[in-house]
Amino acid sequence: MSRTHTARHESGMLGSMSGSPTKISITGKLTYSDEITISQAAKIIEYLNAGTNGMEGGGGSGGPLLESSTKDTTPNNKKIEGPRDALDLSGAQKNPEKIVALAAYFLEGGPETFKPDDVKAAFRRARETPPANFTRDLNLAIAAGWVQEDPDVSGTYYLTNKTDGIFDGGFAFAKASSTGATRTRSAKRSTTKSAKPETLAEIDEFHSTLDGYLPYAKMKNEKDRLLWVATYMHVKHGRKGVTNKEVAWISDYIGAGIPTNNIGGAFKTAKNPGFAIRSTLDNTIKVTDEGMAHLAALATVAAS
Repeated sequence: MSRTHTARHESGMLGSMSGSPTKISITGKLTYSDEITISQAAKIIEYLNAGTNGMEGGGGSGGPLLESSTKDTTPNNKKIEGPRDALDLSGAQKNPEKIVALAAYFLEGGPETFKPDDVKAAFRRARETPPANFTRDLNLAIAAGWVQEDPDVSGTYYLTNKTDGIFDGGFAFAKASSTGATRTRSAKRSTTKSAKPETLAEIDEFHSTLDGYLPYAKMKNEKDRLLWVATYMHVKHGRKGVTNKEVAWISDYIGAGIPTNNIGGAFKTAKNPGFAIRSTLDNTIKVTDEGMAHLAALATVAAS
């Protein structure tokens, strides 16, 4: 029995099912023409558009062809059984990696963005303790190029396409991006492992609160964290400007550190609205009156 004859025989059986008949014709090495239901035609077209995977060994039977079009072959749907499974499948070992893996698991449910609390809840469901300095580890994931903050909604984030394939073997944290990996290691050296700058040697205490302003922990982005540090040093210690190294060390000491590689970007976003400038003499960052007013306004809004 030829492949063509068999296809016609099966189509005749399908055409007898309920539903309005429609005519379909396939030409090429195999010629096929018959009346079938609209839903059956849609399934055949969907199957053909997906390629020929599943044709080999199928003989002339139309049954397996139609069945294959109704199966969800997305690896994630079959593999991920929970946040613990997400961590195991992704190969995440360090906290920034675990944040990315659990964020990806959360986004599997349909949302396009996530909040830190969404990922912290996934940590607990995976029977893992959320990172003690979650913001810092999230910033490291951002520095690696895996996460970006939503520019339209403060405090929400999305995963970049560098994390594609995180659960199906098409992604490895060590190889996610050579540039990203370098930035992550550099960020750790420049904040958590760097020695106190000599320019700060005479200052004994650094606090995370400042009268008239929100606590440093309430700053939601690196631009405001940069402005907070510059304002703190200006108000408390009479420093007109701060260096990149000082910003990195102070921010990490009092809370969520700003990686050295991110300070340039943070300064740019603060400079554009006139909140900060750089000295033309020593290249230090100075907060402007407008920048201090911006920070004070955050406290006013929070209190209202």
